[in-house]
Amino acid sequence: MADKEINYIALGQAIDSTWGRSSTPQTASYSVKVALAGSDRLKVSYAAIVNFATEKQMILLKRRYSSEADSVVAATIKRIKSLYKEISGESLTIKVVKESESDSVEVININIHNVNRTAYYRRTCFVELS
Repeated sequence: MADKEINYIALGQAIDSTWGRSSTPQTASYSVKVALAGSDRLKVSYAAIVNFATEKQMILLKRRYSSEADSVVAATIKRIKSLYKEISGESLTIKVVKESESDSVEVININIHNVNRTAYYRRTCFVELS
C-alpha cells in the first residue's frame, strides 16, 4: 500500500449495497457484491443466471460470460472510485489481482423434457487498494 491512508468510512459508504438507492438492482440478470477483505483489499463477487443447452455450449459460452463479468466488475470498480472521491475528496487506486480471479458454473435446473439448462455463473476476484 502507498503512503496515503484510506478513508474506510468513505470506502464503506462507496461499496455499501445493502439498503437505499444503491441496493436497488439496475438489472435483474446479475448481481455484484463488494466486501472488505483486509486493510488493503476488496473481494468482488459477480453472479448471473445463464442458460445453455449442452455441456459443450456451456464451455463455449463460459468465455462470453467471463468477458461480461469482467466488464461489469470494471464498471463497478469505476463507480466505487467515483463515489469514494465524491465522499472523501481523495482519489483511490484500485487494481484487480489477476491471479485471484476464479469462476464457476453451477447448474440449478435440468429437465428431461427440455434441453435448456439454467445455471449460476459466478466470478470472484480480489482488488488491491492504494
